[in-house]
Amino acid sequence: MKGMQVAAVIVAAGYGKRFNKFRKKQFLPLGGKPLLYWTLEVFQKVKQIDGIILVLPRGDISRQKKIIQKKFGKVKEIVPGGRLRQESVFNGLKKVGERFSLVAIHDGVRPLVSTGLIERTLRIAKKYGSAVTALLAKETVKLAKNKNIIERTLPREKIWLIQTPQVFPREVLLKAYQKAQKDRFTATDDAQLVERLGYLVKLVPGEETNIKITTSEDLLFAETILSQRTQNTRKERKKLI
Repeated sequence: MKGMQVAAVIVAAGYGKRFNKFRKKQFLPLGGKPLLYWTLEVFQKVKQIDGIILVLPRGDISRQKKIIQKKFGKVKEIVPGGRLRQESVFNGLKKVGERFSLVAIHDGVRPLVSTGLIERTLRIAKKYGSAVTALLAKETVKLAKNKNIIERTLPREKIWLIQTPQVFPREVLLKAYQKAQKDRFTATDDAQLVERLGYLVKLVPGEETNIKITTSEDLLFAETILSQRTQNTRKERKKLI
């Protein structure tokens, strides 16, 4: 990525209504530290990431700012989120300076993303212009009518389950968000807004472990993955001794 500066907008402004917890899920403990810190650590390690804009709930910024910026030097700004994820991303995007050519958008509650996946997505974005991580559907996929009546079976080999990071040129992404705001259009991910402008978006094979923490079961699954990773690391160290 020589000569091309990259910013990451990490969105962690949700209130976790589906999580059914009193604390916001991005700050729940995972492996001994707040879930969000795992995400920030990974992006901090990626050499191609030159700066991070973090989006948090407004009420948590004053409490978290000093701690986060001390631990994670790449976090340049912390901005308040909006009512919807799309508004939160836009708030973060507007703080990305012109010196950045590419922007990587990532969900703060995907703490198990690997440095390898981020680096691979950035490489493909540089080559094709845009890149989005995703998994091919493994199960049979049905399209349903009202009252859950099957309308037809969809071709599984063409169905992708979208993840983050999603990487786009800064100017393209900004234009896409501005148009969505003007049209009052709400998307379920960033790529959909870029697609509306007619740009091609390249899919990058993602990782099964790059899960989004949405429910308490997801958090338990994440703990299991982390435990397995720790065991694997210990085994590798023993081999070197």
